[in-house]
Order: sequence, then C-alpha cells, then structure tokens
Amino acid sequence: MMHSPVMGKAAAHWNSYQLADILSHCFEGYLVSFTIDGATFATRFSSEDISLNDSVVWLQDGEPRALALITRRGQSCRLAAFAIRPELRGQGYGKQFIGQLIDAARLRGDKHFWLEVIVGNDSGIALYERMGFVRQQTLVCFHATGSRAFHPTGELMEIDPILMAKLMMSDSPLRLPWLSAAESLYKLPGKAFVLDDVAYAMVIPNLKQPKLRMLYVDPSARGQGKAKKLLTLLHERFPGLSTAGSVPEQAAPLYLSCGYQQDPITQYEMLLKL
Repeated sequence: MMHSPVMGKAAAHWNSYQLADILSHCFEGYLVSFTIDGATFATRFSSEDISLNDSVVWLQDGEPRALALITRRGQSCRLAAFAIRPELRGQGYGKQFIGQLIDAARLRGDKHFWLEVIVGNDSGIALYERMGFVRQQTLVCFHATGSRAFHPTGELMEIDPILMAKLMMSDSPLRLPWLSAAESLYKLPGKAFVLDDVAYAMVIPNLKQPKLRMLYVDPSARGQGKAKKLLTLLHERFPGLSTAGSVPEQAAPLYLSCGYQQDPITQYEMLLKL
C-alpha cells in the first residue's frame, strides 16, 4: 500500500485533549511508557511555556504519526516531548523532523536549543549527538523512603510561590534545568514553603504521590544544614514525597543522606548552541 508523504502542521490546530491523545499514541512501544490526559497536558506544558505555533504534528494519510512539543523562553527553546509512531521509526524520520525543528529555531533567532533524553535510549542519544547536541549534565529523581510521624512545629510557613520564584530569578549564577527553573515553578498548582526565611521548597501536594519540584536555599545560608532540615520536614508533612526527574546528579548526596532513594531512570540534559 502506497502512503502519502509525511507533512508537518503547527500543533495550534489541535486542543490540549487532542494533543494529549496524539502524544500518548505516538509514544507506543518506547523505552519508558508514557500516557497523559488533556487536563494534565494543559497544566504541565503551560508551566513549561509551550509554543503551539512552533510545536509540530506530522501527518501521513491524514493521521498523526509524530509530535514535537516546543517550549520557549526568550532566545532559548526546548524539545519538551518528541515521539514517533512505531510504523515510522527506523526510516530516518527522526533526523528529518529534528532537522526541521532546528532550522525553525534558527529562523526565529533562538540561540540555545535544549532537550532531555532518558539514559538507555541509545538510538535517541545517538540521533541528538549527530544533530550537534552536547550532554550538559545528568538529571535524577528521588523518592522518600519509610514513614515519619508529622509533628507540626510551625517552622514551615506557606508563602506565595511567586515570591520564591523571584528570589531564584535574582540569584544570577543559578542555572537550573528547564523544569526546575523559577519560570516553571510559579505557574504550577503547587504550594511554596519557607524555613527560617532562607530555605524554600515547592511541592505539588497530590494525595497519591506528592511531588517536590524544587528546593532552594539563599546563598548566604548555604552550608548550614538548612536544606537537609527542610527535606526532613517535607518528608514528615508529605508522606510518599518524590522529586521531579530534573534534579542535577550532584545533589544526590543531600537527598540520600535524608532518607531518599534514587530512581533508576535518569536523563541527560543536552544543548545545541545555534
């Protein structure tokens, strides 16, 4: 059976629920399974600054066969998700599609193109490296182990998340992964907490699996055990707490010392300078 050419179309032609279905459909058979619903899609990718005009759905015979979600901030863009249907894999479409995204980024005047790829996805890593992306760091995830009795001490004070984000933005040497950056945090449906006016945390308080999205300590108070104390208090208050999969690997000793276990799935953060 002859198939028509694969053509790209801006993702702005679909709504969040349709794009969630397309993304889940295209991820069939990948190294790590992935599904997402429309409401979660809208919340997650809006916080990451998705650009639907720059994101692309590739169609063949009128059916979605691949999807790339592009997020943008200033002169930086990021491949937030990329998936191709099994029937198109291994035919050079990955290189073709990524090349189109890079060309579009250059035309926009973007200077940096970021992405994350799961360690173990050897074909994906090889593709990105052939296209010029360079590994920057390894990103990991942690899960709190055991249970701790919650003793309300009044030390954790809830604050407006945007206050935490502003402090992080004013820390000029701070360069965080896209998902942990201040620009993502304050848009999430989470709660921000402060300890002793110097240590901050952002938590998504899901009853089944609360998620720690960011831990930040004022530069003047680092090295004083504030982060460790904050992690312990959060573990008590949010049983089953886990982090997002965007914690730089160098932070592992802190989490391990506080009774957190590292998840076996890790990612490489990669960058193409345009």
